[in-house]
Amino acid sequence: MYMPTLFTGPVDEYWKLVNGVTVWDVSCQRQIEINGPDAFQFIRYLTPRNLSGSEAGKCLYVLLTDEHGCIVNDAVLLHLDDKKFWLSAGDGDALLWIQAVAINSGFDVQVLEPDVSPVQGQGPKSPHMMHALFGDWILKLGYYCLKEVMLDDIPVVVSRTGWSGELGLEIYLRNHCHGDRMWEMIMAAGEPWNIAPIAPSAIRSIEGGLLSYGSDITRQDNPYTLGMGQLVDLDQSHDFFGK
Repeated sequence: MYMPTLFTGPVDEYWKLVNGVTVWDVSCQRQIEINGPDAFQFIRYLTPRNLSGSEAGKCLYVLLTDEHGCIVNDAVLLHLDDKKFWLSAGDGDALLWIQAVAINSGFDVQVLEPDVSPVQGQGPKSPHMMHALFGDWILKLGYYCLKEVMLDDIPVVVSRTGWSGELGLEIYLRNHCHGDRMWEMIMAAGEPWNIAPIAPSAIRSIEGGLLSYGSDITRQDNPYTLGMGQLVDLDQSHDFFGK
């Protein structure tokens, strides 16, 4: 899928992000759904992070490791319920890799790409825009938490996450047919705060130390070479791929 990589200029978009509210079309960031009776156990098999405290309504940043302990991709794990998870991964072949791992794993799971398209609202004024869309509850949504709701009659998942290094939230559209209408609703809600569409800001990501798979993370890296050893628990009782 195409992704907008610039609207005006990198410096102009940077200042819009750090001073106001911006909206990002990141629908190219396809989701990977893992569902079924063994979904949680299979997720634990894919990542070296200890997920024993994970619960529905929470998100976690995870790494996916291969048989050599190297990184297949990094992702935000969205825990929808104990039989359904989404992995919001960076560019790469994570979907095909996870499907391959599942085939002979013995776990009763389905791995698929759902009809889900994310949009990010990022910047210090993003809560004002989100409040106009969703009401008071959005201001109480905790960091790395999610909620399944309706935006008018549009099914979405909202999470307190983002790749900006700024305050922000993400809206995961669950039916692509509503994409144009939802975009216009977001732009209208943010108009009082001069909302601007921008691309993900490389300047801000470097400032925030946010890594990007394919440029900052490769298949030759393992969690330790990236300084992400805290995302590995070798002592957990649950086995994981590449341990």
